[in-house]
Amino acid sequence: MPTINQAQTVEPVLTGILTAYQQAQLRFVAERVFPAVPVQTDSGSFLKLTKRYWFQDGLQRRAPGDPFIRLDYGTESDTFKTEQWAGDEAIADEERANSTLPLDLERTAIEHLGNVSMLRKEIQFATDFMKTGVWGTDNTSATDWDDANGDPIADIIEASGVISAATGYEPNTLVVGAVVDRALRKSAKIREVIKYTQATTMQAVRAAIAGALGIENYLVSSAIYDSANEGQAASYGPIIDDDALLLYINPTVGWSGISAGKTFVWQPGGGAGSIYSYYDNGRHATVIQHKEQWDQKLVAPELGYFFSDIV
Repeated sequence: MPTINQAQTVEPVLTGILTAYQQAQLRFVAERVFPAVPVQTDSGSFLKLTKRYWFQDGLQRRAPGDPFIRLDYGTESDTFKTEQWAGDEAIADEERANSTLPLDLERTAIEHLGNVSMLRKEIQFATDFMKTGVWGTDNTSATDWDDANGDPIADIIEASGVISAATGYEPNTLVVGAVVDRALRKSAKIREVIKYTQATTMQAVRAAIAGALGIENYLVSSAIYDSANEGQAASYGPIIDDDALLLYINPTVGWSGISAGKTFVWQPGGGAGSIYSYYDNGRHATVIQHKEQWDQKLVAPELGYFFSDIV
């Protein structure tokens, strides 16, 4: 008889449900910030082009027959190390027999696993990147954007200039917590700019805010989580709160090309998220498993500008 592991199979249909569920959750931003880069091994190294060689004028005048001036560019090495995160849920035969809609048991298990997956990615992103000491510039003294004298438009313009002057790239993405989003929606400076905009939905309002700030991608994290330990009373709070992060992100970047960060994803370990299922004879239950393996990696800190406690 086959063992449990031998009988275990990848379920592409169930994985499709997981993916669809994740994409619907616009309260989370982590999977929309750093572009995904598939990798062939769970860890390794990658090359980064040395910045200075792309900002030097090396061409020289040449007369007919003269040798060409030899130009070159440098590279630097960095590393990634993906980690696997996993969990499963069991659907007992008795539970299935008592259910009026048995197939909904699988869907509910997948939705729960998908939600936990998004929480893991969001918490990891907030822990690693929504803090001082990571990015090229930390701004801890700007007037709060919910203050009457706060000027988020001027602050973003100045921050964009800092990134552009250091890299030659204009930042295109702003990541904020929900409390910052509420402050921007109420900001007199922004309201003055967008007052003639037909913004009848939240999506349109946020698109108008992005336009006022001069950015393409305005990502609002409104996800909350329970930070209490098992057995304690629940303690709910935002994953990303009163901070803002301005970045240049290239959504189509692969191994080459510049981006503030990349998410290295190893598919044999589950990639961004895969569902497996098997029947456990010992437990008389169908087991739905989820695993994922990735590394959210800082690549170019100078392409980021962090506003700490901006509300």
